[in-house]
Amino acid sequence: MDQTFDASIYVRAPIINIANGVTLANALVAACPETAPENVAKACTKLKAAAEAGQKALTARRRVNGALSEDDVRVLDREADASFGALRMRLIATSMLPEGRFPQARRAGELVKELFGDDGLSFLIAEYPVQNTVMASIAAHIEEAGLKPEIDAVAGPEFLEQIGNVLPRYDAMVRDKLQKEAAATSNLATYVRAIQSAIVNYATKVAGMVDEDEPETVEAVRKALRPLDAHREASARRAQGGAKGEATSGAPAASPAPGAGADGAGELTAPV
Repeated sequence: MDQTFDASIYVRAPIINIANGVTLANALVAACPETAPENVAKACTKLKAAAEAGQKALTARRRVNGALSEDDVRVLDREADASFGALRMRLIATSMLPEGRFPQARRAGELVKELFGDDGLSFLIAEYPVQNTVMASIAAHIEEAGLKPEIDAVAGPEFLEQIGNVLPRYDAMVRDKLQKEAAATSNLATYVRAIQSAIVNYATKVAGMVDEDEPETVEAVRKALRPLDAHREASARRAQGGAKGEATSGAPAASPAPGAGADGAGELTAPV
């Protein structure tokens, strides 16, 4: 059996996100040698605490995200879609009337072009922040160009009244959603770095147990750090899958853990 031991592959920050970081930390704690020296036992205790804090943060994030009901968001989105869709359809319908008998028909067609352009209602299938921006720009143009009296006369006052009602609520929804997501992501990044730091500290202490003149210590350390081997191999498989078009989770990256070196010992940290 090869009794050489390369500590360098264990004492650098692993590529993790909050979920698999907690899993990895718990696996290392479970594999900690029962007869570990005091410094290793202390590092293991710190690692366990970091994992527990990360788990609590992840649970809290899910609870916060769940506070804004996705059903409520979808209902509001459909209301906004219908409001702008109804105005456009009303103007289009009016534009189809005979201009000779209904002078407003021509102006209705011009308003459709002026407000919605060639893209029509395509903005309604964009992400919430994008849709919010486009809807606000249409409303701002109506106000700045003084089009409200014309639109009320051609389509009826109900349409702009409804748009004026739904826009503030939609904007508040988007802002609330973005703020919650940004705060949760930033918070989790802190816990990811804490877990990375605790893993590096623990692995360094465990690697220090090796005495190459005593083969049993090499095997004991390898066994204790085996979860890191498994995690690294799984990351490599995911990377190969991603190169073939397999989707990977995306979010802001965490910084390398303290002790990993200025460049994270050559590894990038994974999404939170």
